[in-house]
Amino acid sequence: MGLVLSMAFACSEPALFRGYRNFDGYWPASEKVIFEIDTLTNQPVNLMIYVRNDPHYPFSNLFLIAYLKTGDSLLVCDTLEYAMADAQGKWLGQGFFEVKESKLWWKENYVLPTRGNLNVQLQHALRFNGTENGMDPLKGIVGVGFAVEEIKQDE
Repeated sequence: MGLVLSMAFACSEPALFRGYRNFDGYWPASEKVIFEIDTLTNQPVNLMIYVRNDPHYPFSNLFLIAYLKTGDSLLVCDTLEYAMADAQGKWLGQGFFEVKESKLWWKENYVLPTRGNLNVQLQHALRFNGTENGMDPLKGIVGVGFAVEEIKQDE
């Protein structure tokens, strides 16, 4: 498995930060995934979200709420929707076996604040129509990651 992950990362943009949180096949609704990051550069970067799902994931899309905070101050809060499968139901993303990893754009060409104590918080926002509470647990999500990636300059 480590070799497969190494090969996947070798093809991506250079990361200034990359972190993952693995789940045992489900993501509890009450559980935010938190990544503590340092201000790594004053150059624009891309903020990327990685999601690993298995065939037990019951939907063709994924809703996330993404927060960028410094200490207790909220800098950015976005509700995001990503396609996880095509119109025929085939999983999007990369992977050789049952688990597919999707690389999802959050912010492009974004300048991180110079304030310290930055963290990114991710939570899923899937719920059945007409209900307030999130799906608990959300089955089929086996991992969630976040990366701050350098913008590749054309040579």
